Order: sequence, then structure tokens, then C-alpha cells
Amino acid sequence: MYFRFGAALVLAVLVAVSGIALEKRCLTLRRALAREHYRYEVLRDLYARQRLQTQQLGAPARLLDALENERREVIAGKATGKSHAEVARRPAIVAEHETGTRDY
Repeated sequence: MYFRFGAALVLAVLVAVSGIALEKRCLTLRRALAREHYRYEVLRDLYARQRLQTQQLGAPARLLDALENERREVIAGKATGKSHAEVARRPAIVAEHETGTRDY
């Protein structure tokens, strides 16, 4: 009789301990998942800020380069007798080859 009682008690303790171990593992995984979500949000915000900064820093230079190239082409077109429309219709590769520069 004591043997059955002791076995039942051990079984109940083992079930409780295994339940505690499962809950602990579950909480550890939740904590890790929450940490990964936080890191993802931080990286996404950092990416957005860096992309915005890249666009802000690159836009004026590209805009000024494009305006300067267009102005040079118009001046070159006037010197060779080409109209602005003819210069504008040239493919980019031809303009690139003639000027020796690339627009990135």
C-alpha cells in the first residue's frame, strides 16, 4: 500500500516538474522571439533612416549633374547646329559615349 502511494506521489511530482520545465522552455522561446522582433524593428528603422539619408545626400548631386549635362548638351547642340529635341532624343549610350561619362 505504501508502495502504490509512493509511486503515485513520485508520478505527480514528475508530472509537475516536467510541466515546470516545459513552461520555462516556452517562456525562454517567447523571450527570444520578442528580442528578435525588437531587433527586426530596430534594423527596419535603421534601414529606413539610412535610405532616407542616402536619398537626401544623393539627390542634389544627381539633380545638379543632370542639369549640367543637359545644359552642356544644349550648348553642344547649338554649336553643332542640332536642336534641343534632337539632343534629347539620343539614346543614353550614345550620349555617354560622346561625353565619356556615365550617369549612375
